[in-house]
Amino acid sequence: MSNENNGNDVPEDGGEVPSARMDCEAPGASDLSTKVTRVELTNEQLKEISLEELRTCWKRQDNYINMLESRNSIYEEERTNSKDAEEKLKNQIAELSFRERVLMRRLAAKEQDMQEFAGQLSELKVSQVPGNGTLRNTLLDPAVNLLLQRLRQELSETRTRLDDTQNELSAWKFTPDSNTGKRLMAKCRLLYQENEELGAMVSKGRLAKLEGDLALQKSFSEEVKKSQSELDELLQDLDEDVEGMQSTIYYLQQELKKSKETLSSLEHENTLLRRTEVIKSPVGQVNGLPLSHNKWNRSSDSIDSTSDHVMDDLQRTKDLDPDSVVNNNVEGQRKRTSSENSDENSVIKKAKQESVHYSDDEIVTNGDNGGQ
Repeated sequence: MSNENNGNDVPEDGGEVPSARMDCEAPGASDLSTKVTRVELTNEQLKEISLEELRTCWKRQDNYINMLESRNSIYEEERTNSKDAEEKLKNQIAELSFRERVLMRRLAAKEQDMQEFAGQLSELKVSQVPGNGTLRNTLLDPAVNLLLQRLRQELSETRTRLDDTQNELSAWKFTPDSNTGKRLMAKCRLLYQENEELGAMVSKGRLAKLEGDLALQKSFSEEVKKSQSELDELLQDLDEDVEGMQSTIYYLQQELKKSKETLSSLEHENTLLRRTEVIKSPVGQVNGLPLSHNKWNRSSDSIDSTSDHVMDDLQRTKDLDPDSVVNNNVEGQRKRTSSENSDENSVIKKAKQESVHYSDDEIVTNGDNGGQ
């Protein structure tokens, strides 16, 4: 606090201090005052001041500092805002001045165009209103007009011939330093530039054609890729179908193996039964019947034939490679027709019909009657 008071005039004899300095000695007055002022204390006052007064002076000083800081922040914000506004105004002034110059130039150009148009308009008006002399001069005889046209045509033809002859003559006298030589060189340069431009146009046309071909090739390649993807999907589906068919074939092979085993066991039992019947029955008779009139013989023969057919079919299907089966058809094996299937079914039905089963009473009676 003493350092802040060094810059101010303080009486050394302990005289009167301003009211702002004496507010700290009267805390009641400081509480009543609403104006925030700076607190200044001398060294003698600091020695004589009490703790409570020092605290109140400290609080007032803090309030004063806070007020100054708030004012400073407000001033800084206003200053920054004023600077931003000033910059914006400067930019707007520069833009407006630039636009003003541009508009002035356009206005001058428009005025010049208006003057030119006014002059052209006046000339057109003058030319569109012919005088009497011009109207009289235009009245000509048709024969004279035809003669004048022919004379003009002949004049133009003679001028063209004269120009051609002069060009040929100058070509004979051509030197690099002559005027005609310079003209010819300039014409050659112009023709060379035109040739280059035409070549560039032709190359651009070829380039456009090549770009079109490239686009067509790209579209064709996209179509090929699309078809290839479709074929890949189809092949994947076919692979899945083949896997399912292979699993089905494997299952059928297992079932076929089981059926073959059961068939072999049944055949074995059949042979055992035959042997026991042959051993028990006398030679030439079975159950008291002759072999020629025995119905069991025919039934056993039919059963043997059907079992042989079934065994042959099973052996053929077993010998086939499962990989050679495609779409439920065997490679190298002809499909059976409907007539063949019907013939085979009829043979099996006949074999079943011929295999007649008799009861024990009928067999005994037939044996007693002597096979009648």
